[in-house]
Amino acid sequence: MNRLFFFLFTSLLVLHLNCRQTLQRTVTPAFYHWQTTLQITPEESAYLDSIGCKKLYIKILDVGVNEISGAIEPYSRLEIKDTIVLHQREIVPTVFITNAVFKNISAEKTDWLVGKITETVKASPLQPFQELQFDCDWTGSTRQAFFRFLQQMKKALPDTRLSATIRLHQYKFPEKTGVPPVSRGMLMFYNTGDIESETTGNSIIDPKDALKYVQGAPARFPLPLDLALPVFSWTLVYREGAFWKIINGVPDDLKDTARFEVQPANSAHLQVRQATFLSGHYLRPGDHLRVETVPPGLLLETAQLAARVDLAENTTLAFFHLDATVMKHYSPQLIDSVCQQICFPEKN
Repeated sequence: MNRLFFFLFTSLLVLHLNCRQTLQRTVTPAFYHWQTTLQITPEESAYLDSIGCKKLYIKILDVGVNEISGAIEPYSRLEIKDTIVLHQREIVPTVFITNAVFKNISAEKTDWLVGKITETVKASPLQPFQELQFDCDWTGSTRQAFFRFLQQMKKALPDTRLSATIRLHQYKFPEKTGVPPVSRGMLMFYNTGDIESETTGNSIIDPKDALKYVQGAPARFPLPLDLALPVFSWTLVYREGAFWKIINGVPDDLKDTARFEVQPANSAHLQVRQATFLSGHYLRPGDHLRVETVPPGLLLETAQLAARVDLAENTTLAFFHLDATVMKHYSPQLIDSVCQQICFPEKN
């Protein structure tokens, strides 16, 4: 009996250890809020609760270069209408900065920009927060200026943890693009296709395109990485063979066959039949449209591939981005399945 008991005990212990080893990551769901007005509805709050989302990355400011004056300037400051539903969630203010800002920025302008952003975040009603994130698709030619800016931000906000978004090309080629001087990175696992080409299948995410960035990437990335996956859609407009405009979402007006003709070869491609307005944008006859979405199956396939990259053991899985359509197309059960894909990478 003692031998039998010992055998059963050791067998159960080995099984327990194997299960512990199988669970390689702890995954915390989160969402990006990218609208210029912050007003989480009760329905959205209930949805976030249903998936266990206690963390929101909220864009508070855009910084770009004025096309007319060439001046660097903040725009699209966040308008906050309601913060009650945020009190039980961790908030990470996020600042979007175009790459053009750092192309020819001077040391004096860098100091000015650091001061403006510091002033904005310190005055934000989203206080208190522990982390501030910067979203910038820097390149090899702008990395020194962007990294110098981040170093200055660390000095201006010494008690705040800084993080930065990491694009897939930056993940695969850190020796070329550099690694930002921050505490943590957010790997943006989408926007893999050529948005300017009419022949692109799905520029938001195509697993075949994303695989090229996963294969051959360094075994270890120098920063602990969180992960962002796409749950958004858009309608791309092409005029006279060239990319012209992004229209967020898939407007219901596209079902109007009097104004829009679905192309026989691909239902995601349409042509404008007659002059019309779509979400406030004037479209001409002959304009071409491409509708891009991330259906549940594609999201699961993307998560399965993303689980193979070098993510942190305690991964925040952030979905981009929260809006009224998310609750319709991405059920809590689906979100949980996606989290499980990231949690158990060896199954993929």
